[in-house]
Amino acid sequence: MGDMGGDQLYRMHESGSGGQAVELRYTPTTADMAEALHARNRTPAGRRQRRPWLLLGLLGPVLAAVLIVLDGRVAPVTTGLLAVVVFSWVFVFSGHRMMARAYRGVLDAAGECLAVVDATGVAVTGARTSTHHQWAALAHYAETPTHFAAFSGDKQALMVMVLPKRGLAGPADEEMLRAILERNLKRV
Repeated sequence: MGDMGGDQLYRMHESGSGGQAVELRYTPTTADMAEALHARNRTPAGRRQRRPWLLLGLLGPVLAAVLIVLDGRVAPVTTGLLAVVVFSWVFVFSGHRMMARAYRGVLDAAGECLAVVDATGVAVTGARTSTHHQWAALAHYAETPTHFAAFSGDKQALMVMVLPKRGLAGPADEEMLRAILERNLKRV
């Protein structure tokens, strides 16, 4: 990807940021998305999404045991219930990886990306797409050892902005990005 400085979206950020913009250049991967989705589990929306699976994983075996005791045998309904319980635990512990694989085609199509984070929000320009999310559209952010991720506060939507630290120019940019995120979003 060549110099994206001529891109209209980039120029908008350059002029509106007052010089406090951080750029990240990276090619997104499913591992990036999996790490961001795993961090999303710490948000209120992420906890709400996992709660039914946790309850099913905890209460399902109890219900299956009651059905076995009452019926005196393992019925097909009980077997099906236990299969759902196993799936629920798989989803609780690795659902973020399963969901990240669903994004593989979108991530591959994005190619190399330029993300600009500034006072107005987060803009990401890829090979085939450009998107800009103002801070009002985002509510939380999380930091992992290798990523920053920003999330919407919407209970029904799954919006994740993945910002891999490998895309930063250096440690000073990491500190500036953390400060911008801290000013605009709630850390989870």
